[in-house]
Amino acid sequence: MVMSTSHTTTNTLAGEATPVLALGADLSPAVAAIEKAYRLIQAAFPDAPDVTIVVKRDERAWGHTTVAKVWSPATHTQADRFELMISGENLRRGAEAVAATLLHEAVHARHLAAGVLDTDVNGRHNLLFKAGAEEHGLTCEQLTWHGWTKTALSPEGAKRWRRLVKVIEAGLAKSAAAAAPNLDHLGKAPTPAEGEGDGTEAPTPAPAAPRKRGDRNLVKGVCACGYSIRASRGVFDKARPRCEECQEPFEPAS
Repeated sequence: MVMSTSHTTTNTLAGEATPVLALGADLSPAVAAIEKAYRLIQAAFPDAPDVTIVVKRDERAWGHTTVAKVWSPATHTQADRFELMISGENLRRGAEAVAATLLHEAVHARHLAAGVLDTDVNGRHNLLFKAGAEEHGLTCEQLTWHGWTKTALSPEGAKRWRRLVKVIEAGLAKSAAAAAPNLDHLGKAPTPAEGEGDGTEAPTPAPAAPRKRGDRNLVKGVCACGYSIRASRGVFDKARPRCEECQEPFEPAS
């Protein structure tokens, strides 16, 4: 967990406080603000469990909560809290968006602590999640096969969580945020010395694109109302994923 840093330091020789410039390039202000915001959620919902807040790059999700407890105080060896992740890319969306993600993940954390299954094996959010999201002051809409997962602060939620949003806003203003990769520092390849080669500059090779992953033998399944998902044959045979819209199971198409 990243700890917050002070913006002033004391000159022990002169006994004077010397200002330290805020670099705006670390994550500690954002993490500290999100931790404080989560405690405001715990004050409103005492059953919200302790979590460890993590900020990291993740282009696939604005946030995530681990199903297992994976963190503990440094003095303990047994994990006793979930990880709640907010993506670095999410920080650029602003305080209200980050607040909505935090409240979304807090729903999952509360349900995990209470043993409530608010998603299926494919991560599809069900009506139990929708009810929890609305209790937290969020709007909740269906998003394709992901289910009831598209959330945002409702007008009432924005008023209710005004202080929480301001706490996050203050932290984001001092924090780094994920950005598009920049390779300008690599420059161009040096020109060969006199008498070496033909004097032309070799182009800087473009970074290799990540290798595409295969479909890992996933099978397409379709429900009665036409939504489709992809999962392994074992998931269809054992977990029997069901559509929350038509309440019919997804049947393998082949």
